[in-house]
Amino acid sequence: MIFLMIGIKTRLNKSLHKSCNNKLKLKKTQLPQLLSREDLKIRWQMNSRQSVHQVASKPDFPQPVFAFNHGKTPLYLATEIKIFEINHPWVITPGARLAYSHWILRNVID
Repeated sequence: MIFLMIGIKTRLNKSLHKSCNNKLKLKKTQLPQLLSREDLKIRWQMNSRQSVHQVASKPDFPQPVFAFNHGKTPLYLATEIKIFEINHPWVITPGARLAYSHWILRNVID
Protein backbone atom coordinates (compact mmCIF):
# COMPACT_ATOMS: atom_id res chain seq x y z
CA MET A 1 0.00 0.00 0.00
CA ILE A 2 2.79 2.44 0.90
CA PHE A 3 4.67 1.65 -2.33
CA LEU A 4 1.47 2.28 -4.32
CA MET A 5 1.03 5.69 -2.65
CA ILE A 6 4.68 6.60 -3.28
CA GLY A 7 4.32 5.58 -6.95
CA ILE A 8 1.17 7.67 -7.34
CA LYS A 9 2.83 10.64 -5.64
CA THR A 10 5.90 10.31 -7.88
CA ARG A 11 3.72 10.22 -11.03
CA LEU A 12 1.79 13.26 -9.81
CA ASN A 13 5.02 15.15 -9.09
CA LYS A 14 6.38 14.32 -12.55
CA SER A 15 3.11 15.37 -14.15
CA LEU A 16 3.01 18.60 -12.16
CA HIS A 17 6.67 19.29 -12.95
CA LYS A 18 6.08 18.77 -16.68
CA SER A 19 2.98 20.98 -16.59
CA CYS A 20 4.86 23.76 -14.80
CA ASN A 21 7.76 23.55 -17.25
CA ASN A 22 5.37 23.82 -20.20
CA LYS A 23 3.69 26.89 -18.66
CA LEU A 24 7.09 28.44 -17.95
CA LYS A 25 8.25 27.94 -21.54
CA LEU A 26 5.05 29.58 -22.81
CA LYS A 27 5.42 32.55 -20.45
CA LYS A 28 9.04 33.06 -21.51
CA THR A 29 7.95 33.44 -25.13
CA GLN A 30 5.47 36.14 -24.09
CA LEU A 31 8.01 38.38 -22.33
CA PRO A 32 8.57 41.73 -24.04
CA GLN A 33 11.96 42.43 -25.55
CA LEU A 34 13.81 45.17 -23.65
CA LEU A 35 16.70 47.24 -24.98
CA SER A 36 19.33 49.18 -23.06
CA ARG A 37 21.15 52.22 -24.40
CA GLU A 38 24.14 49.97 -25.14
CA ASP A 39 21.80 47.78 -27.23
CA LEU A 40 20.65 50.91 -29.08
CA LYS A 41 24.25 51.98 -29.68
CA ILE A 42 24.95 48.62 -31.32
CA ARG A 43 21.62 48.54 -33.17
CA TRP A 44 22.16 52.02 -34.62
CA GLN A 45 25.88 51.49 -35.29
CA MET A 46 26.86 54.50 -33.18
CA ASN A 47 30.37 55.08 -31.88
CA SER A 48 29.62 56.72 -28.55
CA ARG A 49 27.20 56.74 -25.66
CA GLN A 50 26.81 60.49 -26.20
CA SER A 51 25.27 59.90 -29.63
CA VAL A 52 22.63 57.61 -28.14
CA HIS A 53 22.04 60.09 -25.31
CA GLN A 54 21.38 62.87 -27.84
CA VAL A 55 18.75 60.76 -29.59
CA ALA A 56 17.23 59.58 -26.29
CA SER A 57 16.94 63.20 -25.13
CA LYS A 58 14.47 64.05 -27.87
CA PRO A 59 11.00 64.85 -26.48
CA ASP A 60 9.25 62.12 -28.50
CA PHE A 61 11.73 59.38 -27.57
CA PRO A 62 9.99 56.56 -25.66
CA GLN A 63 10.14 56.62 -21.88
CA PRO A 64 12.00 53.74 -20.23
CA VAL A 65 9.78 51.00 -18.84
CA PHE A 66 12.32 50.05 -16.19
CA ALA A 67 15.67 51.24 -14.89
CA PHE A 68 18.50 49.49 -13.09
CA ASN A 69 21.44 50.87 -11.15
CA HIS A 70 19.49 53.72 -9.49
CA GLY A 71 18.09 54.92 -12.80
CA LYS A 72 21.43 54.92 -14.63
CA THR A 73 20.53 51.98 -16.89
CA PRO A 74 17.14 52.58 -18.51
CA LEU A 75 15.40 49.81 -20.46
CA TYR A 76 13.07 50.49 -23.37
CA LEU A 77 10.44 48.34 -25.06
CA ALA A 78 11.72 47.16 -28.43
CA THR A 79 8.32 47.78 -30.03
CA GLU A 80 8.37 51.44 -28.93
CA ILE A 81 11.91 51.79 -30.28
CA LYS A 82 10.76 50.34 -33.62
CA ILE A 83 7.96 52.93 -33.78
CA PHE A 84 10.49 55.68 -33.01
CA GLU A 85 12.74 54.36 -35.80
CA ILE A 86 9.83 54.42 -38.25
CA ASN A 87 9.17 58.07 -37.36
CA HIS A 88 12.90 58.94 -37.38
CA PRO A 89 14.54 56.80 -40.10
CA TRP A 90 17.67 58.97 -40.10
CA VAL A 91 18.66 57.42 -36.74
CA ILE A 92 19.00 53.82 -37.93
CA THR A 93 22.29 53.77 -39.86
CA PRO A 94 25.39 55.96 -40.23
CA GLY A 95 24.55 56.50 -43.92
CA ALA A 96 21.04 57.69 -43.07
CA ARG A 97 22.44 60.08 -40.42
CA LEU A 98 24.95 61.48 -42.92
CA ALA A 99 22.26 61.98 -45.57
CA TYR A 100 20.04 63.70 -42.99
CA SER A 101 22.86 66.04 -41.92
CA HIS A 102 23.49 66.95 -45.58
CA TRP A 103 19.76 67.62 -46.05
CA ILE A 104 19.80 69.90 -43.00
CA LEU A 105 22.80 71.78 -44.39
CA ARG A 106 21.14 72.25 -47.80
CA ASN A 107 17.58 72.99 -46.72
CA VAL A 108 17.62 74.46 -43.25
CA ILE A 109 20.92 76.23 -42.66
CA ASP A 110 21.33 77.83 -46.12
